[in-house]
Amino acid sequence: MGASPSAPESKHAAALLSGHDAACIEAARTIAEADVFLLCTGAGFSADSGLAIYADVAKVPAYAARGLEYRDLCQPFWLEQEPELFWGFWGQCYNDYRNTTPHPGYEILDRWAERRFRHSAIAEEIRRGLAADTEEAAEEDGTEEPYHVTDHAGGFFVFTSNVDAHHFDWFKAGEIRECHGNTEVYQCAMPSACTGVWRAPPDFAFEVDKKKIYKNAKILLNLLVFLKKTKNINKSL
Repeated sequence: MGASPSAPESKHAAALLSGHDAACIEAARTIAEADVFLLCTGAGFSADSGLAIYADVAKVPAYAARGLEYRDLCQPFWLEQEPELFWGFWGQCYNDYRNTTPHPGYEILDRWAERRFRHSAIAEEIRRGLAADTEEAAEEDGTEEPYHVTDHAGGFFVFTSNVDAHHFDWFKAGEIRECHGNTEVYQCAMPSACTGVWRAPPDFAFEVDKKKIYKNAKILLNLLVFLKKTKNINKSL
């Protein structure tokens, strides 16, 4: 499912290249003078790791034969009407994300964050403010987080629409906000059956029929057995 990053048209590319050096200098100066770094990423950021962007992720013969595009496959009704298709699509995405190494840009940004934005006086002030604002809410919530959060964010924050969970490989969990969640985290469709959310086990992988993009029911059952053993899931599931 991998794809190369998209390229601009020649006229646009020429305009970008002509101002490349000046843009880099301006960006470097802005970052050097900043107190806070808000990193916003989308599908293009994942593409540099070799992952398909949203426009290409569903370009598979099995889906094309049925006239299905990405926006069609993301509809939740598939989970009830055709669960094999639902889990085949998301299972293949999950496998691809786990089998792909994040590109070097993550390490570069983490280095910048560590050097300039996590340990400054401004960062400590922000961290204290966040701690005061969220202490009461955390006590009321009481649910177990799927990621180990050791501290509040300081002067570095990430907001992403990506669902590959690669940001957690480099950045601190408390710094990351995902508007779409990610394929590593699961919750019950029936609130009465279980509570909370959880991560898939480290060694789990979906078995997908590449020709049909259908999941293997036995593999999915193994995931459910793991969840029953580790979380509060009753027998009604």
